[in-house]
Amino acid sequence: MGKRTHRQIRKVLLQVLSDGKEHSYGDLERRVNTNWQTIRQHCDDLLLFGAVTISDKGVRMTKEGRTVLSRIK
Repeated sequence: MGKRTHRQIRKVLLQVLSDGKEHSYGDLERRVNTNWQTIRQHCDDLLLFGAVTISDKGVRMTKEGRTVLSRIK
């Protein structure tokens, strides 16, 4: 299997966040199976679109994030 595209990584990231819970970067790193720098970059990008919120404790999906996930599928 070759490298995953940005779209594939974001899709998996949003699927993990779709459970409605707040996840730490370390938890997302393990579940998405990529490094923490990639997770932070994608979360920052998704924050610009309003798909996620980032707090001191972790990352959580918003209603806009659910819309984005449904469009990616």
